Amino acid sequence: MQKTSLKLYEFYNLEAELNGVVNTQTGEVTSKGLIAEKIKMAKKYWLNDLSKKVLIEKQACEELKKELIKKHGEADEAGNISIAMHINIVTDEEGKTVSRDVNPKFVEFQNEFNALLNEDRELEHKEFQLEDFENVETEGAYATFLKLVKVPE
Repeated sequence: MQKTSLKLYEFYNLEAELNGVVNTQTGEVTSKGLIAEKIKMAKKYWLNDLSKKVLIEKQACEELKKELIKKHGEADEAGNISIAMHINIVTDEEGKTVSRDVNPKFVEFQNEFNALLNEDRELEHKEFQLEDFENVETEGAYATFLKLVKVPE
């Protein structure tokens, strides 16, 4: 097994590169992901193993994000906690926004979450060789995944 250090935001990128991206509004597949490519079964096994590990780290990050939202947000009548991006919103007779201020609590949340996303985490995974993927023809770039691939010199 190989260990690679990645920033937390790279775990989000890697998850999308492995599993693809679907537009939640339209259901349109915007990227099918490396796992969906035509790859030998053994490599697909290790890519799925990698995906599981990436998802665990991403879920842990989402939990930390929820804690930050609780810390900086406010509860509504139903008990849902959120952080408004803007406060002191003034509208005209037609309902159009005339002025607004950036919510300092949102800025604090954003700064803390961005700092979290820039923290390093170690990812243990099967060693991938560049030649393992030489027959894969793809339109995807997979920039984060390529950080995990050993390239011969």
